[in-house]
Amino acid sequence: MGATTEEDSSGSLGGSASIILVGIVVGSALALAAETYLARSLAPEVYGTVALAYTLIYVLGLLLGNGIGDAIARTLSDRSGEAPGAVVSSGLVIALTIGGLLVTVGYITRRPLAQALGEPALATYLPWLLPFGLLYPLGQVAFGTIRADTGSKVAVLVRDFAPRLLGIGVLVVTAALGASLLGAIAYWLMFPSGILLFGFGYLLFRQRNRTEPLVAYPDDDTLRTVWGHAWPLAASASMFMLLSTLDVLMIGLFATSSEVGFYRAIQPLRQSTTFVLSAFSFAFLPLATRRFSDGQLDSLGQLFTISTKWIVTATLPLALLFVCYAESVVQLLFGAAYAPAAPALAVLTAGLFVRALTGLDGDLIKAVDRPRVELWTAAVGVGVNVVVNLWAIPRLGIVGAAIGTAVGYGVYNALELVVIYRAVGVHPFSKATTGIVFITVVVALVVRLVTGSGVGVVVLVAAGGAIGLSAVGSLLLVGDLSDAEIQALKHLERRTGVRLLWLVPRRNLGGTNT
Repeated sequence: MGATTEEDSSGSLGGSASIILVGIVVGSALALAAETYLARSLAPEVYGTVALAYTLIYVLGLLLGNGIGDAIARTLSDRSGEAPGAVVSSGLVIALTIGGLLVTVGYITRRPLAQALGEPALATYLPWLLPFGLLYPLGQVAFGTIRADTGSKVAVLVRDFAPRLLGIGVLVVTAALGASLLGAIAYWLMFPSGILLFGFGYLLFRQRNRTEPLVAYPDDDTLRTVWGHAWPLAASASMFMLLSTLDVLMIGLFATSSEVGFYRAIQPLRQSTTFVLSAFSFAFLPLATRRFSDGQLDSLGQLFTISTKWIVTATLPLALLFVCYAESVVQLLFGAAYAPAAPALAVLTAGLFVRALTGLDGDLIKAVDRPRVELWTAAVGVGVNVVVNLWAIPRLGIVGAAIGTAVGYGVYNALELVVIYRAVGVHPFSKATTGIVFITVVVALVVRLVTGSGVGVVVLVAAGGAIGLSAVGSLLLVGDLSDAEIQALKHLERRTGVRLLWLVPRRNLGGTNT
């Protein structure tokens, strides 16, 4: 039973996560390339104003539409075997209602918002970005339907990869025309447009051999069911989204448009440190839910610590690179004009690494059936974020915003871990993870002392490689690998021809066939 459980914990988790990770990484890499181009092609103050307009619409769109996709997926799962038409139609009705409300309110309040934020140009840019508010909820209907129909892998391609590729195409065209500002607006609109286009395109393709309709009349009962699932999920997701976007909005309130531009430019770098978390999340939740439902709390704890160990190992090198070489990373990517963003990147990355250290605590909260916990923990985190930002941004600028976000996330994650431990007695920490962090941090500090600051591309890549190798090496040396993890490494050896097991202590190899 133990070996089977371990294999399920790490084998299934790692296999699914790796496939999903590829889609997320490629999509995020495209996003980083696009945002790097936009930051370089626009002056910081112009980029900051347009980015502030986009952030306003983005936040409002997500606040109102974020729960629709999950509600569709959950309702379709609950009604397995029934025709999906009424559920999909109900989602479309809700999405159109929410989107129409957002667009109307956004257009009416564009000038007061611009005046309140001290950015008159916002009133010009907001109407161009308002379609996001209608397109995003509709795209979430497609995304949720795909998740219920085919699983997470196709959904990730539709959400993370295809829209970014479409956006890159738009940027190429607008760049050729010399219309950088138009390109920025069009690129950001491609995100919800791509999800909607590719999502329903894929569903219609799947529908060609089916008799039941994809869309049917939405009866009152189905509407109530979908909405009943949507609003609490939206409330929880909205709090979490506010936690990650309030900093940009509050910089717009208390600082200049240039500072908004500096801070907005580093957001793709900040998001890149969550790639692995997102990938593991898709695979972790069903595994954790099954263990909790079956009363396998020891196995649940094992799953939590194993996933955290791998998340930390994969995330730590990039986080340390951004902390140790923030100035070089910012200037190489965005140019010397964005150099003031470097301290904020270092602070933000270091503070947000706590998300990796605490593992998939948000998903585990869902798995142990504490749906309201994430809402109030995120709400407390948002409150702390606002308080710290109110004090720090007027005094420290964008570094203050980074501190506020880091502290808010720290409080949020700490509260969730307390709830998880009290509910099921498990936590994400282990001696293996501690050892990996200690060794990798020491190596990173040594590399930083040797190379100094202000390094070029070659040295930066070499430093990143050294830090990455130290993380992988420490995982193999002190990672306390399970039998399933050893077998995965053997499979990787056979596929790549690179010997890995010679680094693994013999105590780890005792239970395997070598």
